[in-house]
Amino acid sequence: MKLISFLALPENEQYRILFEKGAVVAERLEKPVIKKLYSLHTFFVEVHFHYGTEEILFKKVFKAGELLDNYLNDFKIPKST
Repeated sequence: MKLISFLALPENEQYRILFEKGAVVAERLEKPVIKKLYSLHTFFVEVHFHYGTEEILFKKVFKAGELLDNYLNDFKIPKST
């Protein structure tokens, strides 16, 4: 599925596809929000959940850029010995 096709879907259908076919690739806790980064086909979706209730607050859909860079900056490759 292409990004433009995903965005053309109703929001409830976007979430259904995301949770069924997407893969969680990162998670960040920034109380009172949990941010989960999903990979879906050729793009990413960052979903913001309320920390206490796990209610979905909103989502951000993107292919690259600053939002993805925030996760990559936190990624650490272990040093080999």
